[in-house]
Amino acid sequence: MVFITEDIIKQFQTMMEKTDEPLKKTFESIHQEYPKETLVRFLKARDGNVSNAYKMLTDCLNWRIQNEIDNILAKPIIPDELYRGIRDSQLVGMSGYSKEGLPVIAVGVGLSTFDKASIHYYSMTGSIFKTLNWHLTSGMG
Repeated sequence: MVFITEDIIKQFQTMMEKTDEPLKKTFESIHQEYPKETLVRFLKARDGNVSNAYKMLTDCLNWRIQNEIDNILAKPIIPDELYRGIRDSQLVGMSGYSKEGLPVIAVGVGLSTFDKASIHYYSMTGSIFKTLNWHLTSGMG
């Protein structure tokens, strides 16, 4: 593991300041008011090598621009039935609290299928919920 110094971060910041405006705008979407921390993540991913981190970040930003990721929610998903079916079939949500009072989030990995996109199909008796319940009651959660 490499130690990321302030000098390395400043070098990376200087390179980012010289990028084109569209990349800077997309970078704002990525860093969500934590630009330094985001640069550190990319530096760590490339073992502190500023040039490699810069390439990785600009490739990421260019991909976001080419695929219009920052505007993806502005476009409606057509057909509407497809959107609603997908949305309704995704099993993600808070299911309660652990013994310590922490929120428990259930993610139905592997159970979400478009052909069974009904909230009534998935019930608290399903195997994922039995497993989750076991973890909570046995202190594993």
